[in-house]
Amino acid sequence: MSRGTIIAMGGNIDLRPDTPLFKEYFNIAQKITPGTPTIGIIPTASGSPKRSMEGYSDLFESFSSKTVVINPKDREEANKDEMVEKVEKSDAFFLTGGHQLRITALLGGTELLEKLKEKFEDGALIGGTSAGSVCLTSIMISGNLLERPFVHGQVELTQGLGFIPDMVIDTHFTERGRFPRLIHVVSENPGTRGIGIGEGTATVWDLEKEEFRVIGRNTVAVVDGVNISKNNAPGLKLGEPISVSGVTVHVLSGGARFDYDECEMFLPEED
Repeated sequence: MSRGTIIAMGGNIDLRPDTPLFKEYFNIAQKITPGTPTIGIIPTASGSPKRSMEGYSDLFESFSSKTVVINPKDREEANKDEMVEKVEKSDAFFLTGGHQLRITALLGGTELLEKLKEKFEDGALIGGTSAGSVCLTSIMISGNLLERPFVHGQVELTQGLGFIPDMVIDTHFTERGRFPRLIHVVSENPGTRGIGIGEGTATVWDLEKEEFRVIGRNTVAVVDGVNISKNNAPGLKLGEPISVSGVTVHVLSGGARFDYDECEMFLPEED
């Protein structure tokens, strides 16, 4: 069986069954597991996990799915058989918003995460919103110190959960003016592509085809540093400004598709 699908949402999405992004999430879950899929809700990022858990449980159960809450209180519990069994029994997963470091610091290197990766490799759906999307990549934005854009040391990066390689995801992208942040990231990490997802919008990833498509009411930006011709990042000291040339930007709206192997966008009428 091929790897599963990832749906990374940009945040600020109404928790209603008629919301197109959640309808798409459930449709994919049901294609993978016909009938009544079991959705594992992971509210670890949230500062109010009980409220997040209840909101998403009500939402997904309104689609006639079953829900399981996967919320270990610490790393010790994330290594226990009981938590691993909850992952094993789930067909799809959803990581809520909050702060991404809560997810990676608690789940990184645990048996729970290892089982989650096994499920994904066997075809499971993984979705997330806001921090729950940011953490899905191999490299993750962990903190924003952007008092001044394009200054070395102003964006903190750390290891993400690693489901999507060679990417960095940023959310609430256009609404919070985060273009400078992704340009900064790819300037210092040219082999990485930055994916900026607007609110009410999602990217649906097919890692086998090395592409994603866009759904929702806003836009997604791809900030590509692969073709950077010149930058001064290797010699910078903390606090010194960045110079860079050759960053490529693609902007996609709903229905567009991006082949990140060929670095090419396709409009709906081209498919």
